[in-house]
Amino acid sequence: MANKIGVFCPTLNVYGGGEYVAIAIANTLAKNNHPVILFTNNKINPQAIKNYFGETLHPNIETLPQPTPFTPRNIAHFYQTIIHSYIAKSKCHTLIDAFSNCVYPWTEVTYIHFPHLNKQTFNKSFPYLNNPRINQAGTLPQVLLEKKLVNYKKHLVLANSHYTANEIQAYSGKSAEVLYPPFSSSLIDLSQDTAKPQKDNLVVTVSRLDANKQLERIPQIAAQTHSSIQFVIIGRLCSPTTLAFLHALTKKLGVDKRVHFYPDASVEQKIDLLRKAKIYLHTMTGEHFGISIVEAMVLGCLPIVHDSGGVREFVSAQYRYQTSKEAASKISQVLACWSNNQAEKVRALSEQFSLSNFSIRFMELYMRYYD
Repeated sequence: MANKIGVFCPTLNVYGGGEYVAIAIANTLAKNNHPVILFTNNKINPQAIKNYFGETLHPNIETLPQPTPFTPRNIAHFYQTIIHSYIAKSKCHTLIDAFSNCVYPWTEVTYIHFPHLNKQTFNKSFPYLNNPRINQAGTLPQVLLEKKLVNYKKHLVLANSHYTANEIQAYSGKSAEVLYPPFSSSLIDLSQDTAKPQKDNLVVTVSRLDANKQLERIPQIAAQTHSSIQFVIIGRLCSPTTLAFLHALTKKLGVDKRVHFYPDASVEQKIDLLRKAKIYLHTMTGEHFGISIVEAMVLGCLPIVHDSGGVREFVSAQYRYQTSKEAASKISQVLACWSNNQAEKVRALSEQFSLSNFSIRFMELYMRYYD
């Protein structure tokens, strides 16, 4: 068997930030003349990847679908992932897991978006469970697997932020290298376009439409701002129940003419709205990193984010809030004194998360461990 490097990401066709990390890793390795196999659950559509991310999958990358009958949100899927990653390892010399958020004994490199084993969910010692639920009990063998069988000295564990790295350290006592995720290089061309659209008093949020994203904060914040300020929520529709709840809440608070929803919007529509917006609003508490925030910054949006998690590593205190009232106040203040100069400063700050910087950093870490 040739010394092929496998990149494991079953959900590649979902087209999110985590999936883009997997593509970036695979492309980086291929461009450095490493033979690469990309493992995913369905046949890859290269044109769809190009359309969404603005990146072309390197032609030398081999793709290998592993059909997955179980949905990504149940216990069966958890064990399906373990089995498929183990099978993937048998087909390559080195396996990079960019999906599981677990460190398996048979992987050499793991990219952690947020650790499955963390102090909020599990105890550090037996019986391990903090507040036992079915899903926790079902994944309990993973605790034993990682605690008993993983030799961290032989693994390269990458974290998407210092916040995530600290969570890994807090639970496992192990160190992780920080490798910030990249934004799509195609956004650079758009941000430097001389024909930039007029910025409006528009506040945009990009997020999965799901219950755990705390999107109910947006109509609450909107209700505390001037009626001239418009809000837009863009994202993949994961929970129709959540969308129905948000529609009802906007009507209850009297902001249904000012808060607009774009479920399953195209990437072109998303970028167009971000280019027109002056502010990007992020609602989730304890966001592990938040690549959508960076993408908005690239396109000249000033970020208003919750003062927690990995976002504190790149968003200054003047743009962070603790309460909905404070968020509304900051939005009003920022819009009142918004300028192209401020947008340029934020855009320049975002460039540290470029694809080229990601690729250089990844290869430095990879070669340090596996040269």
